[in-house]
Amino acid sequence: MIDMHCDTLWKLIDLDGQGDLMKNDCHISIPSMKKAGTVVQLFACFTKAADYKKKGGYDAAFVHVQDMVRYLRQQQERYSEDLALAYSWNDVDRNDFAGRISAIMTVEEGGILNGHMERLEELYQHGIRLMTPVWNYENCIGYPNSRKKSVMWKGLKPFGKEVIERMGELGMIIDVSHLSEGGFFDVAKHTDKPFVASHSCARALCDHPRNLTDDQLRRVAESGGVVGVNF
Repeated sequence: MIDMHCDTLWKLIDLDGQGDLMKNDCHISIPSMKKAGTVVQLFACFTKAADYKKKGGYDAAFVHVQDMVRYLRQQQERYSEDLALAYSWNDVDRNDFAGRISAIMTVEEGGILNGHMERLEELYQHGIRLMTPVWNYENCIGYPNSRKKSVMWKGLKPFGKEVIERMGELGMIIDVSHLSEGGFFDVAKHTDKPFVASHSCARALCDHPRNLTDDQLRRVAESGGVVGVNF
């Protein structure tokens, strides 16, 4: 099994979850992953913009993502017999052969770039291999999904288009979960690489703007990407 998204790092660090990756009160732990037959677990470094309004904004959130990266590295070192970081599919193959679960680091909320392209390069160097351009707020990249058509059809901002193109060049996976429909189709236009929706569902099954239309699902598939179903 490959699980494309979890908030375990955020819950353990920001919500004072009890324990660590071996034993905790969250949904993901090393024993639960072993029981489920997990081969790859993507760990989101998530920052909630509203929490940083009076604490340094997106600049402070960027620093906190680095804290999350350090935490996961420490956990991997502590439980190295069970868990290994992965930065490529070759790493995943190697880890699986050795009987270790691959941990891939992601960022949920591209607003932490705050208009600085060099931060994207830094995230890649830190090992981040997937990023969601937006969460639930407008940011320097674009707009989130919305029930308001005036927002839903807003696309990527100029900086956002540059980010998408650079992510493709670096080999970072673009994750369209949370994006507005306008932003989604801009992603499809501005990358020739596979892109994914790490935690979305079909709008035909659940009529919510966070979910994807049949056309969007087809576009993801045509790109060579996949959808991690979110129930």
